[in-house]
Parts: sequence; C-alpha cells; structure tokens
Amino acid sequence: MKLARMLVVLLSATAFLFAQEAAAPAAAPKAEKAMKKEAVKKVMGKVVSVDAIANTIIVKVKKAEDTLSVEAGAKITQGKKEITLGDIKADDNVTITCKMADGKKVATHIAVAAAAKAGKSKKTVSTTTESSTTTSTTTTPAAAPAAAPEAAPAAK
Repeated sequence: MKLARMLVVLLSATAFLFAQEAAAPAAAPKAEKAMKKEAVKKVMGKVVSVDAIANTIIVKVKKAEDTLSVEAGAKITQGKKEITLGDIKADDNVTITCKMADGKKVATHIAVAAAAKAGKSKKTVSTTTESSTTTSTTTTPAAAPAAAPEAAPAAK
C-alpha cells in the first residue's frame, strides 16, 4: 500500500512539473513581445551637441537634456537624404527612435528636420535720374517677388 501511494505521489509530481514547463514557453513569447513594444520610444527635441567619435548625441527635451548612444547601424536622415552623425549640428530639431539597452537609451533612427528656408531677404534698389541718385533697402519675404521700383518723374 505504501508503494502504491508513493507511486501516485511521484506520478502526480512529475505530471505537475511537465505541465508547468509546457505552459512557460507559451507565456515567454508574449512577455518578450510586450517588453519590445515598451522598450521602443521616440524622443523629440533640439540638438545640444553631437560626438561622432563616441557615437552619442545630447538632445534638449523641454527643459531637460537627454544623452543617447547611437547604434552603429542607426539610420540618420534629413528629409529624404541619408546623412551621417557628424552632419548633425547644434540647434537642429530631431526626432529620435530609441530602445532601452542596459538601462541606457540607444538611438536606432534619427530624423533631422529639414533646414528652414531663409525667412526674409534684403534687397537694395537703386534708382538713378539725371539730377540725383536714390538708394532704398526693402525687407521682403524670400518667397514673395520684389515690388517694381516706381519711376521718378523726368526732370526738365
């Protein structure tokens, strides 16, 4: 009787262990997938500095500065053009996709905002008549055409 009881306990314990091992691999991919989703983050801000040798970038996000390592194969773009880490300048606006590795943020993609076009340009217009010369400086938006200068009345 003791032998039968021990055999039942032993078989029950073995069945219990196999059931736990079978359930654990199914739960692991779900937990791993959830961690991957949480680990990817986007950081948007203004570049403070770039160190192409150390592969790091410091970005000002709101009032705080955030230091990120840049992955060796990270994709860095400005508009549709691919650039290098050394092409990024201070005060550039960036959107960085990063992941957490060993408690540090590691950039996998850096998108640099396209350079802003010059907002205004100065144009100097000179008008010459027989008796005098007039020079005026006009500030106009770069995209707007300059106004044609008015013709001075002919002196008699």
